Amino acid sequence: MSIPLAWKVLGAGIGLVAAGFAWNGVSRYLATRHADEIIEESARTAVMEAQQAEAQARQRHDDLAANLRQRREELATNYRQVDDQARAYQGKRAVQLALEQQETKRIAASYMLDASQQCAGGIVIDRRGSSFTQKMDKDGRPIRCQGSKAAQPLR
Repeated sequence: MSIPLAWKVLGAGIGLVAAGFAWNGVSRYLATRHADEIIEESARTAVMEAQQAEAQARQRHDDLAANLRQRREELATNYRQVDDQARAYQGKRAVQLALEQQETKRIAASYMLDASQQCAGGIVIDRRGSSFTQKMDKDGRPIRCQGSKAAQPLR
């Protein structure tokens, strides 16, 4: 049995059309699959980059926190040192003021007449028993006084 040529051409045409549809379907399937792979790879890359960014952010946060702790410790140490220095200074200053007050009192006391001295006529007089003598300064002049206080140190 022989198939007429028209049927052969028609069969070949239908085969070519079917092959074209098959090629189009396979081509679309492969393109879709390739696009899905690219999307999946992009998603994996984005997730990996997000994880790396998160790790870097965490590391940066930890570094900043450590730096902040270190600076706080340094600041606390500086405050302690300044406080210690201030206390030491205050202690030295208190001793210095006490010494200055003692010196001021000693100097003030050196101007005061003692029990064996008196101010008579504006001049310091030493009294030893029944004898009276004028108190003289370094230059041999009588020391002036007023009340119970001399114009120059007596001691």
